[in-house]
Amino acid sequence: MSKAYGRVKWVFLEKIMLQMGFHERWVQIVMNCVTSVTYKIKVNGSCTQRMFPQRGIRQGDPLSTYLFILCAEGLSAMLQNVEYDGRIEGIKICRGAPRVNHLFFADDSLILMRATVSDAQELKRILEVYEGSSR
Repeated sequence: MSKAYGRVKWVFLEKIMLQMGFHERWVQIVMNCVTSVTYKIKVNGSCTQRMFPQRGIRQGDPLSTYLFILCAEGLSAMLQNVEYDGRIEGIKICRGAPRVNHLFFADDSLILMRATVSDAQELKRILEVYEGSSR
């Protein structure tokens, strides 16, 4: 999730919110906040023309942290689904405990799973799909 704030596709963010069950009107309001940004760059004392970005979440915006968490939820759901299907296997801390296959901390991720070729290939596939969808 390196440099994720600046690379999140707005379409991906919108789809995640709709998939999670947010009301369409709410998603529209949030997307209006996200997509209304424009930039000008000052070069040698003069401002350039306005630039209209197509992706990214503004750092420092109070809403951005929550939007980033929603984007990370997409990866979390994918990891949970493949564990449920038996394609990867997380770790257990003790008998009777649930399996854990990932932990997220701010913009860091810890993936926990069996050290097998098939699990590694499945994780690689998941990360490629997530990367392609989100940026």
